[in-house]
Amino acid sequence: MGVFHVVGGFMSLYRRLMKEESRLGKIVVRSPKTKKELLDRKRWERVTKILTRRYEYGLDTFLDDLRREDHLDEIRDISRIRMGS
Repeated sequence: MGVFHVVGGFMSLYRRLMKEESRLGKIVVRSPKTKKELLDRKRWERVTKILTRRYEYGLDTFLDDLRREDHLDEIRDISRIRMGS
């Protein structure tokens, strides 16, 4: 049985995962010390893993960063060649 909202009807799995990831992203800590913090962290990691594997969530920004680094490397190489010549 899905989650029912009065305004929009049933939410898709993707929308529920996005909502949960957003909610957990605000409260999760990097180094959990209490049991509740550890459970929140594990749940956030699980939701993020599902989003990444099933929906390729967040991969676009990661790939853009890699492309940007490659582009900057090419610019540096060209600059070195021009300086050396």
